[in-house]
Amino acid sequence: MADVPGPSARVGILVPSSNSNAESMTAAMLRDQTDIGVHYSRFRLPPDLDHSIDASVLGEAPALLREAEVTAMAFHGTSGSWKGLAGDQELCETLTAATGAPATTASLAVLAALEAMSLTRVAVVFPGPAPIVSLIQAEYAGHGIDMPRASYPERSMGNQEISRLSRQEIETLMRPAFAADVEAVVCIGTNLRAGYLAAELEAEFEIPVIDSAAATLWNLLRTAGVQHSISGWGKLFSVP
Repeated sequence: MADVPGPSARVGILVPSSNSNAESMTAAMLRDQTDIGVHYSRFRLPPDLDHSIDASVLGEAPALLREAEVTAMAFHGTSGSWKGLAGDQELCETLTAATGAPATTASLAVLAALEAMSLTRVAVVFPGPAPIVSLIQAEYAGHGIDMPRASYPERSMGNQEISRLSRQEIETLMRPAFAADVEAVVCIGTNLRAGYLAAELEAEFEIPVIDSAAATLWNLLRTAGVQHSISGWGKLFSVP
């Protein structure tokens, strides 16, 4: 008798309600990985970037993923990059205690990717205001990551506007980050569709591009113990 069709591995992603990149980009990256099922639960972001994300913000979203019996889950947001990675660690512990599934976040995934690739001197690309960039640089410095170069837009944008940036606009934002004095480029912001350009820019500049949305999936699969083979999305996916 044939096996019942459907993925044998199930993972969950907690998605900010204003994010329109998480589902579509994850589906694109996993288009050839039919044995991996991804389940999503949405929550509403606080009104500004100064708010920390905790269980009270996520509401019922984690419990709804628990009912899908996912083997691991990820918070698809990067606020920990400037609010503090310690807060993300606490959030993961809270999620695991509540759902029984190990958890990661986009910011922790970026750090894990940098550590796995032995990268310590990188440029940061962020589609937000300069004061937040300074906080990101300070936060990662505390974890041994030097960010001597940064690229960010001249004006402030909301999450929806970030998601509508064209390929040319994203590339214009990213290109200033590539320089001889950095080992890689890190793109912080899971609604910025930088992951689609990663492999192409890596080939041109010969350094890795770590996109936070792509890193989220990479680390989520690692957290779930899922073997994967994903090509066309950058060097990160060749790292076990």
